[in-house]
Amino acid sequence: MNNDFTPMQLNNRELDRFKRYKELLDFYHGRHWLGHASRGDKQLTFNYAKTIIDKVSSYVMLNVHHTVTALKDSDEAEQGAREAKTALQQVCQQNNLEQLDLDTEIDCAILGDACYKVIWDNEAKDVRVTAPD
Repeated sequence: MNNDFTPMQLNNRELDRFKRYKELLDFYHGRHWLGHASRGDKQLTFNYAKTIIDKVSSYVMLNVHHTVTALKDSDEAEQGAREAKTALQQVCQQNNLEQLDLDTEIDCAILGDACYKVIWDNEAKDVRVTAPD
């Protein structure tokens, strides 16, 4: 572990990564050209990257479902698994996880990484799942 690291250095360490993210997002959104066309010239862009990423991501996320399996073969364990599955389904519905999963899959395909932020909302007494911007 690097004992010389301070949190203030984090922004500088991430500049290259954020620059790469911007380039990848620009490419995904069809901003492929480095310069502008000369007067009278046309710049035609066929954005196959976006089409492929969107289509493959939709297939990958098709019919995704969650399972909960009891760890022991007992009535109590089976009941606990059913309760956990119900709680998981509620979290999925409350946070629109089907859409969030698709958006995160697309982010991962574009950027090469993705993540979720999962927190406990103490005021609402439930779980909040979001993706960082």
